[in-house]
Amino acid sequence: MVNEARALADKGWLYHPDYPDHWERCSLYSLAEWVNGLAFRDIQFSASGLPVIKIAEIKGGISGQTKFTQQTFDESVRVRPGDLLFSWSGQPETSIDAFWWRGPEGWLNQHVFRVTPADGIDPTFFYYLLRYLKPNFVGIARNKQTTGLGHVTKRDLQNIEAAYPELPEQRAIAHILGTLDDKIELNRRMSETLEAMARALFKSWFVDFEPVRAKMEGRWDRGQSLPGLPAYLYDLFPDRLVDSELGEIPEGWGVVSLPDMVEINPTRPLRKGAIAPYLDMANMPTRGHAP
Repeated sequence: MVNEARALADKGWLYHPDYPDHWERCSLYSLAEWVNGLAFRDIQFSASGLPVIKIAEIKGGISGQTKFTQQTFDESVRVRPGDLLFSWSGQPETSIDAFWWRGPEGWLNQHVFRVTPADGIDPTFFYYLLRYLKPNFVGIARNKQTTGLGHVTKRDLQNIEAAYPELPEQRAIAHILGTLDDKIELNRRMSETLEAMARALFKSWFVDFEPVRAKMEGRWDRGQSLPGLPAYLYDLFPDRLVDSELGEIPEGWGVVSLPDMVEINPTRPLRKGAIAPYLDMANMPTRGHAP
């Protein structure tokens, strides 16, 4: 299996993983049971029942676009909370991956495997093994990509070298990685909370003009602070609202267009041969600037 995996790696499309020397080597496919979902037909859908779990539900949860069915199918394609799922078809970088199902009980749609690790394989360790192998899956899917979609089949899983340690070491690895993931999730939620607080504060100050209204209504004395607003900042707000084309705004404030405030796409002279920093579109992702 090692030679086969390295031979495939030489073709340029199969990522070859590195494992500790003392780990047991085998085919990835042999470490679990892989059950593909069903190809549902429109006639099987209904207004209520159990949800049909597709990649959209795995990534975004149950939504208004989720299909439901009242029919009963083989238990092998029943999905329960905590099941390990592997999406094997879709856009390689964003869709093909391993996931824990956190939603309600439902039925598994095609293009998703329900993965049951074999005896002696810790489920959480196997989840992280699949995540570690994602570059492998992406390379395989890209090689087969048509009309934006790629696939990782059972045959591909059979051709991927995997490895695992003894069960106690598996559990120790799973615990460490799980703890780190829990911390990452906690930080993400804290960031969301802080973002919501910042948005609420901005709306209070610069949309609803709450500091100005507090002064107008006598809810503030000079030198005192309001919750979330130090006195020295509060003093900067006027104590009166005036009419404008946008409605009431603080006295002394103006209504201007964006080009009046910032220079958009300015030109800069550059002498021939001069070296200057350059920012191309690849460094401007939709989530912000990446220096």
